[in-house]
Amino acid sequence: MAEQTDAMSVLVTGGDSSAGLAAVRALQAKGCRTTATACDAAGALAIRQLGALPVFPDLQRASEIGGILRMSGADAILHTTPQAILGVPQADVNYADAGARIFAQTQAVARAAEQQGVKQLIALSAGQPGEHLQAAESVLRASGLRGFILRAGYVYGGNSCATTALADMIKRSATPPSGEKPASWIHEDDLAAAMLELLTSEMPSDGMTIVTAASDSACTPDDFAIALAQSLGLGAPRFARPGIFSMLRQPTARERLLAKENLLDSRRLRELTGWMPRHATIESGLEATTLTWRLNDATRSADYYEIYADEAGEAIAKRESGLGLPEPVAEVLEPVEEPVAAAQPEPVKAAAPPPPSDGPTPWNEDEAKREERRRKALERRAKRAAKRAGG
Repeated sequence: MAEQTDAMSVLVTGGDSSAGLAAVRALQAKGCRTTATACDAAGALAIRQLGALPVFPDLQRASEIGGILRMSGADAILHTTPQAILGVPQADVNYADAGARIFAQTQAVARAAEQQGVKQLIALSAGQPGEHLQAAESVLRASGLRGFILRAGYVYGGNSCATTALADMIKRSATPPSGEKPASWIHEDDLAAAMLELLTSEMPSDGMTIVTAASDSACTPDDFAIALAQSLGLGAPRFARPGIFSMLRQPTARERLLAKENLLDSRRLRELTGWMPRHATIESGLEATTLTWRLNDATRSADYYEIYADEAGEAIAKRESGLGLPEPVAEVLEPVEEPVAAAQPEPVKAAAPPPPSDGPTPWNEDEAKREERRRKALERRAKRAAKRAGG
């Protein structure tokens, strides 16, 4: 296999997360020249850290994809962007918008691959594809390309946004939606390994062939959430089940997904390639998932402390050499002012004597006014009484 993949140039669409990122890692380990599309700077950094080349084309424009294929001289394409709706079914995903976007991207990828003469194409799809994925598969089968459509079980892993979202729900004691139908699952590393096995196998002569990939054990979405909680060291979550008012509306795409079985058989894939899942059980895959999360946290912490140590070392070196110190400032002596004699206070003039008065001055003017009003009121009352008595 190593001889077949040496110097092979591969373009990975959706190479900055989940199975796409795992595929980039596996291709680099096999010595391929890998180019991968990214959505943002963080995804590009993740791709670059694996040694691959990140690019930012508009995946709905065949001309831009064709330019990337010409630049990289790609022999094959791993089309992993459908992984956006292949994650754990409890995640809240806008399946209509994402499905329409994936269909448009698949059309553009197929057109660009035909125009540039790409020899091999491996495209992801769902175990039970919905309307948009069925249309995308029809586009690939109608094209003149040779390769495989790989239908996968629910994809989970440390780089999966849907798995991270479910873990966050469990950590904050939220209630994930309930799913009691059995389903097949696959870890993102096992899905990447399956794509690599198909890439190095003999391509079908009659266009695109459909195969399926899943781990050996199946479980319900509720059991998966309970196992994820246990791997995080938490208790089993409580599940949100449809209430009586849900019968009055149309079920959402997520509710329809959780209400149906999704069981897959991987025997054909194993017969074609000899592929075997590394994480045959959910418990093994979730152990690898939580390990990835811890490693990512440790890497971010190590980067922080490494940067901090470098900056601190530079500051200490500058201080010891005197380069980091500010220029000395000359001391400016302020003129000393002579003390000014305090101004002498002016003598207080004696109060003028009160004016002469014929009678005694009331001790309080307000009290005198009140007494005057009282006296006049008594006089008016006496006059009214005399008037009533005389009448």
